[in-house]
Amino acid sequence: TVGFYKLLIVGLAVYLGFVLFKKIRNAKALSDSQSDSNKKMIACSACQTHVPEDEAIMQNGKIYCSKNCL
Repeated sequence: TVGFYKLLIVGLAVYLGFVLFKKIRNAKALSDSQSDSNKKMIACSACQTHVPEDEAIMQNGKIYCSKNCL
């Protein structure tokens, strides 16, 4: 019976470790997606596609989504 309790404790520790690992991983994924959603989106002057402001190309006071639209 002592061996059974040891096995039960080890199994419980592994289960709790797995649950904790999933929570940490999901929290990190959630914070990453929230930081992406806080970016300001702006429309391309040529095709009206919205792109994050830091990825846009600015030329002659106009905003473009890619070199193709430029």
